[in-house]
Amino acid sequence: MATRPRFSGVHLWLVFAGGTIGTAARLVVLLVEDPSIQWLSTPLINIVGSFLLGVVTGMAERQADPARATRMRTFWGVGVMGGFTTYSSFAVLAVDPASLPLAVVTVLAGLAAAAAGLWIARPRPTSAHGHSA
Repeated sequence: MATRPRFSGVHLWLVFAGGTIGTAARLVVLLVEDPSIQWLSTPLINIVGSFLLGVVTGMAERQADPARATRMRTFWGVGVMGGFTTYSSFAVLAVDPASLPLAVVTVLAGLAAAAAGLWIARPRPTSAHGHSA
């Protein structure tokens, strides 16, 4: 059984750097000045973030080196996607009874997006002849 690499100061810096990038990316999306589509910003950010987190997780599973996989998940998953997605803004959206249907759709779409990202990025089993199944 493979052991998980230990936490180090490098991991903290990976989260910091990734979070900076993810937060800046979210700000760019939120700065859309068109009020007719601005209400979709938070749901779209969270759905896209769910998909990308699925991709990151699947790609980390492809890594032969557990330390590299941990660094990928730390930078891209915890850092970038943690900074990009926004649970607190989603929670504010979800407590408004008029927005409850949008909140439910966002959760379901996020689950589907994460599953799609995993499916796309996960390693495929290979046959005895070295071809993907």
